[in-house]
Amino acid sequence: MTVPQKPGVSPWFQMCAIFKPVNMTVWIVLVILILASSCFAQSYFYKRKNYCVIGAFLGDRLTPASAERFSADYGKHPAILLTFVDWGSYPDETAVHDVYGTGSVLMVTWEPWEAARKATIDYDAVLAGKDDKYIREFAIQMRAIGKPVFLRFAHEMNGDWYPWSGQKIGGEKYRRLFRYIRKIFDSVGAGNVRWVFSINAENVPGSNHFDLCYPGGSYVDYIGLDGYNWGGSRSWSQWRSFRETFSSVYKEAVRRYKKPVIISEFGTTSTGGDKARWVDEALREVKRMPAVKALVFFNVDKETDWKIVPGSEAGRALRNGLADPYFKESWTED
Repeated sequence: MTVPQKPGVSPWFQMCAIFKPVNMTVWIVLVILILASSCFAQSYFYKRKNYCVIGAFLGDRLTPASAERFSADYGKHPAILLTFVDWGSYPDETAVHDVYGTGSVLMVTWEPWEAARKATIDYDAVLAGKDDKYIREFAIQMRAIGKPVFLRFAHEMNGDWYPWSGQKIGGEKYRRLFRYIRKIFDSVGAGNVRWVFSINAENVPGSNHFDLCYPGGSYVDYIGLDGYNWGGSRSWSQWRSFRETFSSVYKEAVRRYKKPVIISEFGTTSTGGDKARWVDEALREVKRMPAVKALVFFNVDKETDWKIVPGSEAGRALRNGLADPYFKESWTED
């Protein structure tokens, strides 16, 4: 419909004048409702209960003693305990029982390779159904827990160090693989599993962007972010604060996916900077990241001295920071 334009009067207002007053009222109400619902959605996402639960990777074997030691050393019980499982294996059932017995929940990093040999598996064969029996049994074991369990399948796909890297197998195949696994879990009723799309804080190389591998919002419950300050421990690295490590990827992930976030692995070396200050600043920064609902310390020495030594300056910084009630020691979901 063409509206004759009056001099000095906006065409939009001339269009509105065509409608009867009752229709204008309806339109105004609809606009208000749309704007209000949008504001509410954003407010809910960013401002729902402000908290961050504490988690940790404390070694290859999960034990109640390690969780109790973390509590004694740093003043807060780890609400999440992280473990790694490679293809063809299952989480140890006794260890799983012990995790939940301490009041923690499990986060399983499920790596589709033979970790001991660092050998890839045949992903095309997986998609063709070759490993359906194993996947289904894994899903049933997760379902049997009967409580929330986080599953990080094929993490850090936007790096170039794993055989399931998007750079190596392509984003399309990665997405198909993630969805395929998820559908099998859904088919056996493993609704207690929380799916974590866990990315590295940097795309390596830059063209290997994590979004190329994102399987879709209906397949993902949480976004996981992994990042480390390697400091001066490597020839290619330099000291980077927690903010420098995570700020950019956090903002992009929240903007793209509108999902709650878990810092699923993080740590700092002491080589090249002040570890205690880094820890203190990290905990302060997390409180400015409302979408982050969990923070998982990689608290073992592996490639470098990631562990935060109890009683050291860094250990005291961690203990003092975690004393803030913002940091919770039991898992909760909004």
